[in-house]
Amino acid sequence: MLCGVEVWVAPSRGQRFWLRHAPSLFAPGPDQSGFIRWWAIATVTPSTNVTGLNLPYQAYLDAIFHRTWLARVGHAVCMPIIVTALLGATSPLIGGGVLAVWWAYWALTWRDGRWGRCSLALAGGLSAVASLVPWSRVTWVLVALVGSLLQAASHALEPLPPRVTRSAHWVPIGKYLLEGPGRVRRLGHLAAQAVFGTVDELVASPRLLPVLLLRLLWLTGHDAARRREALDLARRAIASGNPALDYIGTGGGAPLIVAAPSAK
Repeated sequence: MLCGVEVWVAPSRGQRFWLRHAPSLFAPGPDQSGFIRWWAIATVTPSTNVTGLNLPYQAYLDAIFHRTWLARVGHAVCMPIIVTALLGATSPLIGGGVLAVWWAYWALTWRDGRWGRCSLALAGGLSAVASLVPWSRVTWVLVALVGSLLQAASHALEPLPPRVTRSAHWVPIGKYLLEGPGRVRRLGHLAAQAVFGTVDELVASPRLLPVLLLRLLWLTGHDAARRREALDLARRAIASGNPALDYIGTGGGAPLIVAAPSAK
């Protein structure tokens, strides 16, 4: 443990790979400058984009970033629209096939047949909608961008995560804007984050939609043991006041390379 840092789940093989090969990109510390600093601010949790089969980590991040009803409802509504729009802007058949294989493989690695069948049905349904709606690619792109902007805006009631606030701690948005000097600069930070957040939501939606589907299945009583394990870890981290970003545990923006140096 270091400065409130606790790692509760050993890093996955994928996380260890990126720690070895690109530590500054996927475990950015607070003392970074230049491109690396802005990369951390823009992506917030860079490793989430390269751990697409790490269900415990993805479920944990889903829980700590979507604590309010607005965020949960906003993502439930916008995320299927964003993914459908991405399929419509590219190729519904090929894109739907890629998503079906990806999501089904994920469910297969976790030995969850019900989740896999529902994921295949979801991929097929979204692909069918994208094929049947006679919109141009430009229209689909606009729908994806607007959906991503609205999805990012649904985080408005959430505390601001580390790196967004240029610190190692989660900070309530009112406190960030109203307390201390540099209020205009902080308002500019949030304006920039609206742009970064829109891109983040666009990129994240194909990866997080099956996690959202699993959360819905959990509400029906499906796989209660895994649900309890995943959500208990997230609740413990949130209760600490500073849940970690790069790993499951506490410590806010402390990078995994510092929190668990043995993982290198």
